[in-house]
Amino acid sequence: MSNTRITADELPTDLAGTDLLIDVRAPKGRAENGEIASAVILPKQLVANVFSGAFASVPKDARIVVFCGSINGSGPVVETLTGLGYTNVVDVDGGFAALKERGVA
Repeated sequence: MSNTRITADELPTDLAGTDLLIDVRAPKGRAENGEIASAVILPKQLVANVFSGAFASVPKDARIVVFCGSINGSGPVVETLTGLGYTNVVDVDGGFAALKERGVA
């Protein structure tokens, strides 16, 4: 699958088919708006280091869904993961707010 942006409606509310859901929002955004229990909280500036270290065993074709409060957060993370060789990475258009509205959060 190519790297792309998806809508929250394209993501099943039970996250079926998602191997890893990554929340790259700042602590303030999570505190003010809530969290998704199954999401891995990962500061965007640490993504490359974590996926080269602790998460190095994540298969390169794993379905990775990234979200933030804006494209400025999740878009660069998708680019970073793609650069590391991950082939099934997407970000959610509308970020956390769209996921919450969809019922994922």
